Amino acid sequence: LLLGTFGENFMPYVESSYTTTTTMSATEVLRGAGNWVGYLNFGEAWLPAGGTVATATVTILGSALAAALGLAGLARRDLPERRWLVLTVLSVALVTLAGYGGALGGLFHGTVQDWLDTWLVPFRNIYKFQTGLALALALGLAHVTGVAAVAASRRGGNPARIRRLAPVVAAAVVLPGLAWPYLNGSILQTGSFQKVPDYWESTGSWLKNNSPDDRALVVPATAHGIYTWGSPIDQPLDVLAESPYAQRDYVPFGTPGNRRAMDAVEQALTSGGEVPGLSEYLNRAGLHYVVVRNDLDPDQLGYVPSTTVKRTLEASGYSRVKGYGPVMTAGRIAADTPVQVEGLYPRQRAVEIYEPPKGTERPGRAEATPVASTAVVSGGPESLLPLSANGAIAGRPTVLAGDAHPGLGRPSLYAAGDGLRRADTRFGLVNSNTSYTYTADERNAEESAQDPGREPRQILPTSGSKHQTTAVIRGAKSVSASSVGNWLFHLPQYDPVNAFDGNPATGWAEGSPGAPKDEWVRVDFSTPTDVPGSIQVTPLPSGNVRAAPTVIRVETDKGSKDSPLRTDGSAQQVAAPAGQAAWLKVTILESQQGRPGLTGAGFTDIAIPGVQVTRMLELPNDAPREGADATMFSLKRGSDPGGLSSVAAEVGLGRQFTAPEAGDYTVSATALPVPGEALDKLLFELTGERDKIEVTADSTARLGTNLSPRNLTDGDLTTAWIAGERPVLRLNWPEKRPVGEIVFAAAGGLSARAEQVQISSPDGTAVASVDENGMARFSPINTDRMDITISRTAPLTVHNPVADGQLQLPVGLSEVYIPALEEFRSPQPKPDQKFSLPCGKGPVLSVGGTYLETKAEGRVRDLTQRRPIEVSLCTDDSKVELAASSTTVQAGDEGPLAITDVSLSNGTTEAAAATPRSVDVKQGEGDRRTVEVGAGEASYLQIHENHNKGWKATLDGKELTPLRIDGWQQAWLVPEGEGGTVTLEYEPAKIYQWGLIGAGVLFLALVVLALVGRKKSGPEETEELPAPPGPGLILGTVALTLVGVVIAGPVAVAVPLLAVLAHFRPRLLVPVAFASMAAAGVVAAVGTGESTTTGEGAFGATAQLLALIGLFAALVTVGREPLGRRAVRTGQDAAEPAPAGGDRPTVQLPAQPAPPSGRTLSADGRHPAKGEDA
Repeated sequence: LLLGTFGENFMPYVESSYTTTTTMSATEVLRGAGNWVGYLNFGEAWLPAGGTVATATVTILGSALAAALGLAGLARRDLPERRWLVLTVLSVALVTLAGYGGALGGLFHGTVQDWLDTWLVPFRNIYKFQTGLALALALGLAHVTGVAAVAASRRGGNPARIRRLAPVVAAAVVLPGLAWPYLNGSILQTGSFQKVPDYWESTGSWLKNNSPDDRALVVPATAHGIYTWGSPIDQPLDVLAESPYAQRDYVPFGTPGNRRAMDAVEQALTSGGEVPGLSEYLNRAGLHYVVVRNDLDPDQLGYVPSTTVKRTLEASGYSRVKGYGPVMTAGRIAADTPVQVEGLYPRQRAVEIYEPPKGTERPGRAEATPVASTAVVSGGPESLLPLSANGAIAGRPTVLAGDAHPGLGRPSLYAAGDGLRRADTRFGLVNSNTSYTYTADERNAEESAQDPGREPRQILPTSGSKHQTTAVIRGAKSVSASSVGNWLFHLPQYDPVNAFDGNPATGWAEGSPGAPKDEWVRVDFSTPTDVPGSIQVTPLPSGNVRAAPTVIRVETDKGSKDSPLRTDGSAQQVAAPAGQAAWLKVTILESQQGRPGLTGAGFTDIAIPGVQVTRMLELPNDAPREGADATMFSLKRGSDPGGLSSVAAEVGLGRQFTAPEAGDYTVSATALPVPGEALDKLLFELTGERDKIEVTADSTARLGTNLSPRNLTDGDLTTAWIAGERPVLRLNWPEKRPVGEIVFAAAGGLSARAEQVQISSPDGTAVASVDENGMARFSPINTDRMDITISRTAPLTVHNPVADGQLQLPVGLSEVYIPALEEFRSPQPKPDQKFSLPCGKGPVLSVGGTYLETKAEGRVRDLTQRRPIEVSLCTDDSKVELAASSTTVQAGDEGPLAITDVSLSNGTTEAAAATPRSVDVKQGEGDRRTVEVGAGEASYLQIHENHNKGWKATLDGKELTPLRIDGWQQAWLVPEGEGGTVTLEYEPAKIYQWGLIGAGVLFLALVVLALVGRKKSGPEETEELPAPPGPGLILGTVALTLVGVVIAGPVAVAVPLLAVLAHFRPRLLVPVAFASMAAAGVVAAVGTGESTTTGEGAFGATAQLLALIGLFAALVTVGREPLGRRAVRTGQDAAEPAPAGGDRPTVQLPAQPAPPSGRTLSADGRHPAKGEDA
C-alpha cells in the first residue's frame, strides 16, 4: 500500500493481464500449472521445473490424475466440510478462469483483463490463487482414498492392511508424475552458483573507499542477471555495495523519468563511438564512476558486448582506473597469436571501473543551483543528453515543461527536444524495446503479438500527449499494418511508411510469430487517388532469414486482384483494381517460409504513381506562456544500435516545430561518417591510397542500410555484415601471399558467430574451425584470392513460444582480419591531420523548405573512428531566419557525412555567471537527513535521488516547496537569505514503523489467545456437535451456474444438466468428475508442446470442455443434507445399512471402539454418534 501511494507503480510496465491469463485454461488451473512463468522459453525454459510441469507428458498425466481424484472426492456427499470446500473452489475458479480468453474461455475475459490492468492490478498474477484450489483438491483426494479403502476392506481381506495400503497405492499412482521435476533434475535452476565471485566484493569495497558520497553507474544493463559464473537474477552489488550506485533495472522501481534517463545512457553506450556530453549528463545525475561488468553471459538474448561499451566510454573521455577478477577473453588466446590479433580481442578483467574526464568535479549527494538560471525543457530527461553536449544547460537547473517550477517567473532559457516520443515500449527487454514514433492518435498494430490495437505502452514523466514528440504522416492520410518487424522485439526500421517512401534501402516487414499468411499493409490517401491497373511491388528477399511472399492481393475500395510474386527481391508488376481509390491494401496470401518469427515477410517498395509517404516528427508545443530570454531547439536523429543489427531507426532527419517568436537563429550541427563509396573517396583524397583488399558477399541480410561486406576490412568493430541466405565471402588482393590464419570477429548482438569455414581458391582449399576468439588456422595457401563459406555457426537461437520453434540467428561479422595481408591494408592517415569540406561540400540541410549549403571540419581520426564532426551553415555566423510558424528541418543520408544532430538557438543560451550557495551534507542517509545551506540568492536544493512526494524539507522550522529537477530528481526551493540547516524527513517511514509495531502487537495477541483460550479435552467430553450443512441448491447449482456463465459462457448449460443427474443419480457424479478431468489430462498430454495461442492441447476446446465438466460435476449440488455430528459411533448403530437415493452417502466405516478422548467425525452422515464411552 505504501509502495503504491508513495513509490512508483511499476505494475503497468511488467507482465500484462493478457500474459497472466493466457495460460489459465481450466485444465492447467486444475492441475496446478497455470503459472505463466513456467511457459517462458528463450531457447530454454526460463524456469526448468515450470517448463517440466507445463510440457512433460508424465507430469501432465500425473497432475491431471491427482486433480481428477480430488474432484472425485469433492463430488462425494460424505466429504466433511463440503460446503466450505465447494465455496472455496467456486471462488478460486471465478478468479482464475474469468480472464482466460482461449477456446471456451471466459465470457467477459476482455473486461476482466482490463480490470486486472487497472483497479485490480495488485491481483494480476492470478495463478497465486491456485493454492486454495490445490488445498480443496488435496482434501478431496485424501477423502476419496479413505472412502475407497473402507469400501475395499468391507469386501474381505485384512481391513487394517487394506486401509494402510490404500494411501500407498494412491501415492504410487500420482507421485511419479508430480515428482518428475525432481527426478529429471529440472528442479535445479540452471545458472546455480555457490557464491558471488570475490571480485564483486572487491568492487563494492573499492567503491565504498573511493566513492562513498558519489553514485556509481553499473553497465551494461541486463534483464535477468545472467553471468558467466551463474544466474543470480538480482545483481551482485544489490547485496555487496555499501555506497550508492545505480543501474538500469529490468523493473522500473524508480520514477518514470529516472527510467528514461537510464535508457538514454544505455542506448548511447551501445553506439561504440563518442557520445558528446555524456560525462556532463551523468554528472548532473549524480553519477561519477562507471562500473563495466565484463562477466555477463554473452549468449543471452540482446547481449551488448562490453567492449562496445568501453569503446564508447573511452571515446567520450572516460579512462580505466581499476579492474578486478580474472582476465577474460571469451576463450583462450593461443601463445603464438599475433599482437595485432590480441589487439582485436583485448584482455579484460571481469569488472572494470572507469572515471570521467580529468577535471570533472564530483557531484556529491546534493547541490544548490540558482533559480534565476533555470531552463524549462520540452521533452523528457533523455532530451538533456544532447543539450549537455552543447553546454546550453551547464550550471543550470532544468525543469520539464509539464512540471511545476516554484519561484521562477520568466525562464532564462527554453529548450525543446525531440526525445520524449510517443512510441510503444516492450518493458520485458532492456534494448530493442521501442517502436517507431507514432502519430498523435496511432495505436499498436491490429494483429501485434503484444497489446494488439491498444494505445502504446509508455513510461512517462509527465502526462498528456502535448508534452510528447509525435509523428506527422506526409503524403497520405495514414499508413497501417497488421503487424510490424518482430513479435518479440521492436524493430523501428520496419515502419510501414517505409513501404511507400520510394526509398529502395528501406522497407516494411510484418511481425507475426508464424507464417505471414493474411498479413497486410495499407495506405489511406489524403485525397482520392488514381490507381492504375498494375503497380510495381518490390518484396523483401528471403535471404534465409525471413519468409518471402509468393502470392499477394492488391485491394482498394474498387475491388481486389491477386498476383504471384518471385522471391528474389526484384521489382515486379502486379495487378491492381484500376480507378480512383480512397485506400490501397496489399495482403500476403501465400509465402515461402524462411524462419518463422525471426523477421517477417514484407516489401521494400510499393510504388503508386504520385504517392510518396514519409514520417516526420513534430516537437511538443508546450513552451512557457511567459516566454523565455533565450530559445533553443535540439534535434537528434534516433537510432537503434541494438536489435537484429546496428541499423538506423529512421532514415535521415525530419522534424517540424513552431518557433515561439520570429528572428534569426544560430544553426549548429554534427554529422557522422557513413561507410560507403563516398567516404572511401574522401579518405582516398586524404591518404592518396585506397583499401587494397576487396570483399564482396553472395548475400547480405536485408536488416538495415549499414550492413555491408565492405565493413569487414575497415578496421572498425562497430560496423558489421550479417549474412543472408548464402554466407559466402569473396576476397581478393593485388599479389599472392601465403595465408594460413584469419580472424573472424563476431558482430555480437542478435547474430551468431562463425564456428567453421570452408576456404577455396585457385591455389588450394581448406576447412578450418573457428575458435571462440574468431581465430581460424589452416595450412597456408599462397594465393591472391579466396572464397570463404561459413559452413557452421554457433547455436545461438531465439525461441518463439507462439510458433513453438527454435530460430537460429544468422552469422554476423564485424571484421575479417588476415595478418599476412597487413601490407595491403590502407595506410592509416595521421589521426591529428585536419580536414575541411568547403561550402557546398558539406552535408545538405533543409530549413523551412530551403536547402542550405554547409561546411564541415574536423580531424582525420574523426572519419576513421566515426566521431562526430562539426557542421555549420555557409551564412553569416551560421544564422537562418525563422518565422513564428511551423518550420521544418530535414537532412538526408547521401554523401560521406550524415547529419545526426541539429540545434537552432537565439539569445544567450549560456547561463549567467553566479556563485552557487554552499551545500554541506551532514547526514545523507536514512529517513531523516540534514543539509547545511549557505547564504545566497534563491536556489533549488537538489538531491541526486528519485523525486518522491513522501519527503518533507524544513528550513529553520519552515516547510520548503518541493519540485522535480531534470524530470526525476528531488529538489526544494530555498528562498533568498542567510541559509541554515535544512532537515529532510521521509514521512511515510513513520507509517511503516507503526505498522510493524501494530503487526507485532497483533501477533502477540494471537499467541496469547491460542495459549490462554485453549480448552482441555478429557474423557467426559462426549457431547454431540452438529455437523455443518451441505452446499445446498443456492450454492451448488444457482451460484455454480452463474460462475459457469462468467468463466465458460455457453458451456455453463452443463450445470443444470448435471444438477438433474445429481437429483436422480448422484452416485454417477463421482465417476463423471474423475473421468472428465482424467480425459482432459490425456488431451493435454497428447498436445504437449503446443503453445498457448494455437488452440491445441491443454488450450484447445476439447480439453477445456472436459475440464469444465469435471469441475461442474464435482461442485453441483441440489439438496442440503446434514453430514452427521462430531463424535464417535460404536456398536450396533455403526453397522446399520444406509438407505439408497438422494444425496446420501453409501459407504460406512465398520464399527470400532472409540479412542479414550478427543473428537472424530462419523463416516455416516445420517446417523450421528451418541457419544457413548467405548
